[in-house]
Amino acid sequence: MFAKILCPIDFAPGSQVAPGSQVAPGSQVAPGSQVALRLAARMAAGSGAELVVAHVRYVPPLPYAGEPVETIAALMKEDKCLLATSVAEATKLSAKRVSDRSLEGVPWDQIVSAAQDEAFDLIVIGTHGRTGLSRFLLGSIAEKVVRHAPCSVLIARTRGDTPPFRSVLCPIDFSEESHEALHRAGELVSPDGKLTLMHAIELPATYRAALAPELLAEADQRATRTLEQWAAELGPQANASISTTMGMGSPAAQALAVVEEDPTFDLIAVGSHGRTGIRRALLGSVAEKLVRHAPCSVLVARSPATD
Repeated sequence: MFAKILCPIDFAPGSQVAPGSQVAPGSQVAPGSQVALRLAARMAAGSGAELVVAHVRYVPPLPYAGEPVETIAALMKEDKCLLATSVAEATKLSAKRVSDRSLEGVPWDQIVSAAQDEAFDLIVIGTHGRTGLSRFLLGSIAEKVVRHAPCSVLIARTRGDTPPFRSVLCPIDFSEESHEALHRAGELVSPDGKLTLMHAIELPATYRAALAPELLAEADQRATRTLEQWAAELGPQANASISTTMGMGSPAAQALAVVEEDPTFDLIAVGSHGRTGIRRALLGSVAEKLVRHAPCSVLVARSPATD
């Protein structure tokens, strides 16, 4: 299981600290971060993992160039109080080992650097993306963290914020990365839940049209057998009900169709092919589409040995 979890949070606009009190009434963590904090705390409570709640203050140089030092100091004090309240909230959710970090700089870069410096094995982060254009854009911080983090990243959404997860979908392409995702899925699924392994055969339309039906059927049978072998190997690790499903077409589209059709799915666990440089920047089309468009939480599993 994950041993050290980093949960970056931001605060809702207008949060203020009242004079003489720790935190003013109405001060709160931003909605996306609320979901992430709740999920991270419950995961830490269930596994005994260490949880670090972090906030990154980014002060653009021009807007604040003329601000007095006292104003900046007041803002920093405000953030410190709100961060302490977030730690208290995580503790109320039964997380045993909780601490905080105050960071300053470009948020995604500070989060990634913290994960590298302190050997975190999971980052749990919320996103402002929801539907339409905002879902497409996702939120530059969350997206860059997913692309550049040295460890696994869990994108937290309301559908799937109460672990252990009862219904997990794991798209499989038989790569080393999807093998990592499968084992993480086996760890996170509830013992009385269900874990579904999915593989989609994706062929260019022109190639599929020219392929003999018997050859296509043979490819489907081979993939089905391999998928069932992976499920059998995972069996001793996960006490959940394990099933397999096959599809034809885009793996991301197939996975999204499955979770849209069955709203009981509360987590998708997928591997990332991104490593460093341009390959990390591209992330991998399947993982990227699921992170942007899935209605539930998404785990992008990455082994520390990947980089």
